[in-house]
Amino acid sequence: MITEQLLKSPGFLYQLGNAYYYLGKWICRECTEVAATDCVTMYNMCRKGHEEPDTAVYFSKLRAYSDFALEAPCNPAKTKADMTALVDSLSDTELASLKTQYQHFEEDYPKYC
Repeated sequence: MITEQLLKSPGFLYQLGNAYYYLGKWICRECTEVAATDCVTMYNMCRKGHEEPDTAVYFSKLRAYSDFALEAPCNPAKTKADMTALVDSLSDTELASLKTQYQHFEEDYPKYC
């Protein structure tokens, strides 16, 4: 179910264990850029601290990084296959974390976009 939700959403950067992945409608790709992964940490810290202006900044940065990570031409079938394989490989803890992160994304998207 989370795979279907992600495939209908704009791209965003998620932490899965010790790795980071751009996941969304047009993307399923690992992220190794430190500047982008640091934004995940800052976004989560600001969100937990209810620091609205800073949360908005980091949310916007994560959306921008996700858009810049897109590769043309897009292959929706490959994106779906890659995302399904990734989600199926997650541990229960990682899957629960992804669901929580996605819930936060759903809550914040209307506020910050």
